[in-house]
Amino acid sequence: MKKNISLSLDEELIERVGKICRVSERTKSWFVKKAVENYLEEIEDVEIAAQRSLDPITEFITEDKLKRQLKKEKEKI
Repeated sequence: MKKNISLSLDEELIERVGKICRVSERTKSWFVKKAVENYLEEIEDVEIAAQRSLDPITEFITEDKLKRQLKKEKEKI
């Protein structure tokens, strides 16, 4: 079930949304909905990462080690 909400934005932000709507032929509602969905997904990802960082059995690796592992996996394919 869909429900409506109301929000206030400053004029500059409304103009930016309006411009992208005209170019993409999407509605303002579509863009605001997608922006909220993306923002919530990011917050949820941060929360998951925070919980994992508290797990004593979670192994953390460096970026270099991750790149080496990914390179090895790619070479197997």
